[in-house]
Amino acid sequence: MPQIDPRITLVGLVVGTLVGLSGVGGGSLVTPLLVMVLGIKPIVAVGTDLIYSVPTKIVGATVHHRQGTVNWRLVRYLVYGGIPAAVLGLVVLSYLQSHMGMDSVNSLVKHLLGWMLFLVSLAILVKPVLGRFLKQYSDKAELTWDRATISRIVALGAVVGFLVSLTSIGSGSLTVPLLYFLVPQLGLRGLVGSDVAFAAILIPIAAAGHLQMGHIDLGLALSLLIGSVPGVIVGSRFCAYFPDVWLRPMLAGALVFAGTRLV
Repeated sequence: MPQIDPRITLVGLVVGTLVGLSGVGGGSLVTPLLVMVLGIKPIVAVGTDLIYSVPTKIVGATVHHRQGTVNWRLVRYLVYGGIPAAVLGLVVLSYLQSHMGMDSVNSLVKHLLGWMLFLVSLAILVKPVLGRFLKQYSDKAELTWDRATISRIVALGAVVGFLVSLTSIGSGSLTVPLLYFLVPQLGLRGLVGSDVAFAAILIPIAAAGHLQMGHIDLGLALSLLIGSVPGVIVGSRFCAYFPDVWLRPMLAGALVFAGTRLV
């Protein structure tokens, strides 16, 4: 029976609240907090965050599907790139673990986490600008599923899949801002719903790989889940009272600070 750690549950509560307030992917917050605040080894933090995210993504994808906010054609193209790249990321991680040792792999993953936080902080800041771009552009053009567009979406899925396997960060924080540029005609709700559905397929595969390599602490994951569920509810309720123009720069600044500490 996995042991519940109140400290981890508190971290889950904080993360869930911030996710509810800002909409930022939980992986961008959970993994660095586990590494920096609780001293969890980076590779275990990544694997645990992935397994902890599985039920959340599956439930979210189910809700989006029922309300018609998933474009399954877009999801299919993302999966074409994402699944092979996620498997490749796991193979690379396994190779590095067997040839470099766990200490070196933890150091590498820690640095990768830092750079990913810099990217996520940038995505947080530009997202409102992209939203305005999306609103203007979506009224002027219709989406054509030509070979160039499909190739770009597959490539995006591959980049995200590879990064998720190595860092657990990317599916919630980077995919939607990048999709703004590629297919703004689908609308914000369709992009968010499709991203959640993509993550619901991608993350279980990455989590299974980390589980097979022994990188997951189930007690840690359960403790996070117990705290994050009420946290998301609380954060979502208070979201309307926190101006987005304040919250996003503050969160981006915190992620940049965390990134500098990890790099």
